[in-house]
Amino acid sequence: MHGTIDKRKWVAVLVANTAIDLLLPTVVFALLAPTGLPAAIRLSLGGTLLAAKAVAGGLHTSVFRWRLAALMAVMPTAALIGCYLSGLGDTASMVVGAVVAALIVIGDQLRDRATRSIDRFAVLVLAEVVAGVVLTSISGDARFVLARSSFYIGVAGLVVLASTWTEHPFMRDALKPVAAKGDPLRAEGFDRVWRASARFRAVYRFVTATLGAVLLADAVLRVVVIYSYPPERAGESSLVSGLPLIVLVGLWLFVNRTFVVPRAERLLDLEMAQPQSVSKDDHTVGAG
Repeated sequence: MHGTIDKRKWVAVLVANTAIDLLLPTVVFALLAPTGLPAAIRLSLGGTLLAAKAVAGGLHTSVFRWRLAALMAVMPTAALIGCYLSGLGDTASMVVGAVVAALIVIGDQLRDRATRSIDRFAVLVLAEVVAGVVLTSISGDARFVLARSSFYIGVAGLVVLASTWTEHPFMRDALKPVAAKGDPLRAEGFDRVWRASARFRAVYRFVTATLGAVLLADAVLRVVVIYSYPPERAGESSLVSGLPLIVLVGLWLFVNRTFVVPRAERLLDLEMAQPQSVSKDDHTVGAG
């Protein structure tokens, strides 16, 4: 029962985070409509909030860095709006906001660098921010600004996909706490099965590879949808462009939770039922 609750919590967190990522730019875009700010500015502000959420960590964990999130949300926003109100112009104001965000990420990475390893996810966010500076400098088209998220999603897809063939595929690390159900002995069993069973490893590599493929497919479809709408309908295209990800992630969850991950769970259950603490080979783990 406890394991079922953990799995449901994991799925609920995934859905909640996806919903935030999909809806936040559109919600900000709509809420700021009465201000008369240009569409590109409003979409950039939504993107700034998403970057703040991403670089500060997962909302569902105990390590979410609220101070960094607040700094990432407030400072670039203040810089962007301040520059725009001072008459600097849409494109220049968005570039200033992006530069401020980039400086905050770089400063955070340099702080205590002797005792902390580089946060790869923060570097990914930084890459998106830097790309935003370049792309925003090229065009102030609201659709162009909105399509910036496709770069972030596409790079994330490549990172996830590339991890498939490493010793730590993305979904191995993401799902290990779920499979362990909070039991340290079960977590140790997970590592033993990983070393012993090729079938076990294949499950988590497959789940990781398919997630990477989903993200890459969404990055492409998002651009197609965005540019199928005229610039004046940027708010509507923002919402509709998120629908492919909902469908793709839904299918990914259904297939993997129903048909793929249970195979790994059965192998782990067999390992935990073994009287010996160490599995000999793939035939010992999930024999038959």
